[in-house]
Amino acid sequence: MKLIVVIPYFYPALVYGGAVFASFNLSKEISKLGTKVSVSTTNLNGNKRLDKKVNTGLSIENMTVKYYKAGFLPFFSLYMIKGLFRDIKLSDIVHVQSIYSLTTPLALIYSIFLNKPVLLSPRGSLTHWSFNHRKRLKLFWIKYLIKPFSKKLYWHATSEKEEKEIKAFFPKANIKLIQDGTYINTQPDNLESNENRWKNQFYIAGLGRLHKVKGFDIIIKAMPSILKKFPNLKLIIAGNDEGQLDLLVQLAKSLDLEKSIHFIGNISGFDKDLFLKHAQCLVVPSHTENFGIVVVEALAQSTPVIASKHTPWKILEDKKAGLYVDNNPQDISIAVAQIINNSEDYKKHTLEVVEEFSWERIAVKYKDALIEILKK
Repeated sequence: MKLIVVIPYFYPALVYGGAVFASFNLSKEISKLGTKVSVSTTNLNGNKRLDKKVNTGLSIENMTVKYYKAGFLPFFSLYMIKGLFRDIKLSDIVHVQSIYSLTTPLALIYSIFLNKPVLLSPRGSLTHWSFNHRKRLKLFWIKYLIKPFSKKLYWHATSEKEEKEIKAFFPKANIKLIQDGTYINTQPDNLESNENRWKNQFYIAGLGRLHKVKGFDIIIKAMPSILKKFPNLKLIIAGNDEGQLDLLVQLAKSLDLEKSIHFIGNISGFDKDLFLKHAQCLVVPSHTENFGIVVVEALAQSTPVIASKHTPWKILEDKKAGLYVDNNPQDISIAVAQIINNSEDYKKHTLEVVEEFSWERIAVKYKDALIEILKK
């Protein structure tokens, strides 16, 4: 089976957050199962460009990745107009990831013309919250650039929540539920030197791009109440700035929390694993998440998670691996205290949840779904 993944940005474009890790790891793992994987993308990485040879296939982790040179239009490359047609023609099945990207309608047109089956991943693009910004443009895009192809598409949802969001726009959608995942029991090579950075600190963690949707202002507003019970506790937030850093720093300053809140920028690899491992808990106060890969990354390090009810993580409370709360300062403050006071009870249940989210297991489910689509 020859699979082509069409996506506007790809690893190592880490500025775009969890979707980059998800698409990379899923593609890498299915390639280990004998699927021939090629990726057509651009060399975008925020305001920069990836240091990759462009417009040619590169061998990366047993995949062929083609980084087309990006132009002045967002998430698009003029070089893709010709190259993508050829890429899709050589494939058996097409997995398009993203909705509001110029690469998406182009890939759909080519795929339908070439009679190639298509799996489309919204990656959170259809959430109610996402329409708070550019609503008219997005509705126009869906109506005229996605809906005309909808009867010939299969949809990929990463959670039951996202499945419902797809159904709200496309009631007859044929949906494959394939969650994102994580690697379990990862061990740093230089464990001792990395561990010292976090081992002796007393903190709760926030992890994600500094964007309004992530709700980090809510956990900052909860800190004065939390500090009354745990005066030495720190809040450490890791992630690339997407326009919110100055506002969050100013908010912390206005609450006289400069000494209790730290922003450490992007963190990755084993340092991220250890950052999560030694936190008292991870707090995910997002206004919406189609999945929330940071949740399983924390659980894989035996760290409990407090997740907003606008995420699909009710299982945390069901399995007692964390708490599922309204994303307001009062409820999050109460939840943090509950987790810290009962830390060991919550930690011992984390792996019960995360076991079903190993990338190896998810890749098998992914391949089965693609084979089923091909047979139809």
